[in-house]
Amino acid sequence: MINVLALSEDSTRLAQIVRLIGECGGCRTTRATGKPSRLSERGDSLDAFDVLMVDAESLTDAELAVVESLHHAHARLTCILVTPDTSSPTLIAAMRAGFRDVLGWPLDSRPLSEALRRAQAQCAPGHAHDTRILSFMSCKGGAGTSFIASNVAHAIASSAQKRVLLIDLNQQFADAAFLVSDETPPSTLPQICSQIERMDLAFFDASLVHVSEHFHILAGAGDPIKAAELQDDRLEWILGVAVPRYDFVLFDLGQTINQLSMLALDSSEQIHIVLQASMPHVRAGRRLQEILGSLGYASDQMRLLLNRYTRHAERPRAALEQVLGMQAWQVIPEDAAVVSDAMNQGLPVLTTARKSDVARSLQTLAQNIVGGVPASGRQPAGRTSLLSRLVSRPASPKLETM
Repeated sequence: MINVLALSEDSTRLAQIVRLIGECGGCRTTRATGKPSRLSERGDSLDAFDVLMVDAESLTDAELAVVESLHHAHARLTCILVTPDTSSPTLIAAMRAGFRDVLGWPLDSRPLSEALRRAQAQCAPGHAHDTRILSFMSCKGGAGTSFIASNVAHAIASSAQKRVLLIDLNQQFADAAFLVSDETPPSTLPQICSQIERMDLAFFDASLVHVSEHFHILAGAGDPIKAAELQDDRLEWILGVAVPRYDFVLFDLGQTINQLSMLALDSSEQIHIVLQASMPHVRAGRRLQEILGSLGYASDQMRLLLNRYTRHAERPRAALEQVLGMQAWQVIPEDAAVVSDAMNQGLPVLTTARKSDVARSLQTLAQNIVGGVPASGRQPAGRTSLLSRLVSRPASPKLETM
């Protein structure tokens, strides 16, 4: 897996380039709008990328001097130019500035694939890093999504010794960081987004909650109004810089489906749906599954997590599994005292009650995630707007009635 930064002033062309890159496979793409000079102040954050693809109408728009400077500062970065003019003078000037390939517009998938294959071959042995990305969400408040996401992230980091980043995208009073840490977050996602132009790796690292050596949290917006102001292009840049540094990235999405949560879902190999075995969750869970399916997310990506399960819940569980057409991937038992004690202390449940049934079930869930085979062949559902997907989506899949 190589990390590609695609840059263009034309959003329509940029979307087409990203789509073609996705069809080539083996790439994780980050979009940025503007000219190369926009990247000059981003510091060492560009080190997260293997390929810089610049789409420009002319050599003037390509800002060759800026690209040459970026190439010298980040020698590992392979630069590719996409332009309508592929004449010999253009090729010579682009190569002198540090571009390894010049591709014509309209862009053809075959030369693009070959250029990306050459770029991948240029990567240092062992440099390519496959980060596994998962999302946790629900359709009802109080389902326990944040508790499960934060504690599973901690379990993966502590038991499997993996580097894990939890990103709190819950847009309703996000508090995942306080469930496993008593540390006040040095910064939140909206604050980082507002200072995106000065973000380098040191700035990003200083903005995280360091729960342990291997487990970090990017705190969400405690204020729903601030959360509503988040811009997806800024979040995409943060993900492009942060994701390659970790083995696992987990998203706590809460209940919201919008452009921000879809950015996370598009990147996720698994979508964990947290429900409880009750009839209200059966109806709402079915609707959530229909929406996810109609937005392009495959049913084999979805995992059903049953939380707060008791022995009296066999009938609603059976109804839930029948209506959703899937078996519970993991069951977390009800133990209000254990969960409340861990949350009140701001500590992971594996720390406060390691031998409890709740801790054991979360540990099992973490082990199943780590031991699973990454879905490297799956392509993102597509980075179009939420409105475009809703308008063009096919009919919702028919599920069994209750």
